[in-house]
Amino acid sequence: YHWTSPLQDTIAPLLEWYQIGLEIGDTDSACYCLKSRSYHIFFVGRALDSIQKELEATIRVMTQLKQDMTKLQIINLLTTVKKLRGIDAEAGDKILDSMLATAASNRDSFLSAAVNSMKLEVFVFYQEWKEAVDLVRKAGNVRQFLTASFLSVRYTFLEALAYVKAAQSASGWKKRQMKKCAHKTIHLIHGWAKRGNVNVVHHLFILEAEHAVLDGKNKKAKESFNAAITISSRNGFLHDRALAHELASAHFRAQGDDYWGSYHIECSRACYQEWGCIGKVEIK
Repeated sequence: YHWTSPLQDTIAPLLEWYQIGLEIGDTDSACYCLKSRSYHIFFVGRALDSIQKELEATIRVMTQLKQDMTKLQIINLLTTVKKLRGIDAEAGDKILDSMLATAASNRDSFLSAAVNSMKLEVFVFYQEWKEAVDLVRKAGNVRQFLTASFLSVRYTFLEALAYVKAAQSASGWKKRQMKKCAHKTIHLIHGWAKRGNVNVVHHLFILEAEHAVLDGKNKKAKESFNAAITISSRNGFLHDRALAHELASAHFRAQGDDYWGSYHIECSRACYQEWGCIGKVEIK
């Protein structure tokens, strides 16, 4: 269970429960477990090319089992993976926008929340901070529709990061507003960590680092970036290690420290390449 166990440890049981569900004829529960497993292998940072192959196979399974709504959730994830790999980006945007329109017409708040969550993933990894914070503010309280899923945890981290980055580039009243929104969201993550959620510890260090950047606390920022990189590496979150290195590079370069700026961008590039996020391999 992802609230108290490493996310990696949920992947094998979810596959087992999927198989058990099929054996006893509970197709709906079986496919729910398979869908959850699909999202978890993405969130632990497995190689994107292997995830794409698995998702394409999963879609075929969902089609055979006539699980149309669950299949939409897999299409949402597959589209995101392909966008991160630099495959059919424009077509991917159209697919996600079409899914949002379908969710709105059907009043399917869960599908809408899931699509917005994955759109936010892409905005954050491509450092499109304005688009990220605009999505967060427009989407509203996504967590209420993603209750108990790790998708809600991940969205909360990305939401907080979008608010902190917005505060960094704002001034006056807007800066205070963005900072207040960030504090509120970070508080939720702190609560989860205190209750034993090991999957959010590196998230907190990334947020602490960026918050220190916002407050001009350079030593704190360096310590927190280093902790985020160490913990994400130790726990296998390759994609978040790439992100932490990239954010650290931007901070050091802004301070005029070209040595550490270059070091972190090279590390980030290597992590993105290993993950298979082709669009990020060319970052400078």
